[in-house]
Amino acid sequence: MPSNTTVSPVIDVIYSIFRDGTRRKILSLLSSMKLTADELTNELKISRPAVEKHLKQMLDIGLIERSADTYPTLKYIYTIPTPGVELLSNVQDAIDHFITSLRDEYARRLENEEQKFLLGMSSKERFEAIKGDYNSILEKLK
Repeated sequence: MPSNTTVSPVIDVIYSIFRDGTRRKILSLLSSMKLTADELTNELKISRPAVEKHLKQMLDIGLIERSADTYPTLKYIYTIPTPGVELLSNVQDAIDHFITSLRDEYARRLENEEQKFLLGMSSKERFEAIKGDYNSILEKLK
């Protein structure tokens, strides 16, 4: 990112939300159903205050929303609003595109290195080392 570009504080918050495994799990759960804080607490096996802290961070920027259900007792239901669903979908699409592009790029590089090896322009050790590095990275992307 160029140094003269100002980053919005909301972007920093969104990145911090995606960096945290618990918040990603909350978003994953809420993407398929509406849940209360108690249900999230039971699902995540963490304390209620911890769940509420994570929910508050996401509520503060509108990534999730809360509505009150008063029957039979007051409880809050958490959901992801349409813009949040779109953001999550776009992020997933971007990640999928990145992984596909990276796999294609590494396959191309490996093929080029193999051709160099076969033509005697590269050593077997270099080819095997590069192949090992690329395969290690690709294995992590599965």
